[in-house]
Amino acid sequence: MFLTEDYPPLNYVENGTIKGISVDLLRGVLTRMGNTVASDRITVLSWSQAYETALSRNNTVVFATVRLPEREHLFKWAGPLGSDRKVLFSMKDRSPVITSPADLDRYRIGVVRDDSAHLQLVGLGVNASRIIAYPTIRSLISAMQDGTLDLWCYGETVGRYHAGKVTGDPNAFSVVYTLEYQDHYYAFNKNTPDEFVAEFQSALDSLRYEPDETGITEYQRIMYRYLGVSCTPEPPISREQVVSLVDYAADVLMQDTPGTIARINAGEHPFWDHETRALYIFVYDTNVTIVAEADNPQLIGVNMKGKTDVAGTPFRDQIVERALAEGTGWVDYIWMIPDRNGVYYKSAYFRLVEGSDSRTYVVASGMYTPCGPVA
Repeated sequence: MFLTEDYPPLNYVENGTIKGISVDLLRGVLTRMGNTVASDRITVLSWSQAYETALSRNNTVVFATVRLPEREHLFKWAGPLGSDRKVLFSMKDRSPVITSPADLDRYRIGVVRDDSAHLQLVGLGVNASRIIAYPTIRSLISAMQDGTLDLWCYGETVGRYHAGKVTGDPNAFSVVYTLEYQDHYYAFNKNTPDEFVAEFQSALDSLRYEPDETGITEYQRIMYRYLGVSCTPEPPISREQVVSLVDYAADVLMQDTPGTIARINAGEHPFWDHETRALYIFVYDTNVTIVAEADNPQLIGVNMKGKTDVAGTPFRDQIVERALAEGTGWVDYIWMIPDRNGVYYKSAYFRLVEGSDSRTYVVASGMYTPCGPVA
């Protein structure tokens, strides 16, 4: 049995049909495992009911569940399927200034029972006596409206969705503090066979990282279908970092092509930055075949000529064509951020080089851009 809650766009009911990012991923995973899942095998409950049932009942899975150290021993895990971050909402007309977790002890904070927000707040040092758990998101928002609470903690996008349903205005509350991103997983009852969880994980990895004949993964298609293209308000990588990494990789590739390609494909730092996962090197030959890929080695040796991003841009062809014509430059496209939900605006910087083996290569790396192409 698969258990979930009303938490769009991850999982929700529309016109009597259960759908959402995590639901479509689940169906894709089970299809790869040779199974299908009927809608009546996915049950939508309050989060507390779903969570407690998965803890106590064999052959149950609850999703999408934030994987925290405090929960690690309670379930078996498969994922991640994406990420989310909680925010603290206040009433619009009385938004306090909060600069650190220590400020939160002055307020009554509401959470949904068994939601990860409670553990995250306690982990930040918030006094547990200031945190009040409610059985449903509707009762939590109602407590804010009647003045029982000062703040409530929930995911921002889905919080606004539920605020709109309860109050009629999705912007009835203001965000006053933001917590760190946390990964979402499928959480299996502890008695689930390890072999099943491992097979599920393998199928999820395949769906997420292995492109089809068009060069796009099913994960990207699902994200694009539900979220469109997202912006990155605070890009994790700067233009200067990308140029510097490409120049370094190009220089060492010219000196020792076989050794450098091996290091890139092994995911060695700095070719795959171990502090910033989204910063990595990829290398094409002049036929648009990937000869090195630090982030996703499953793509090594795959010819990408004519293959596009999820919006239809043949960006790899553009990178190689412009490199051969201009030497260096930037190309805009759409891609996913590792361990985040969605697909994002991205620009790749490229440089044409001649390797120590006398062959021509295009060395590239990308950066996520804030709502538009790199100028």
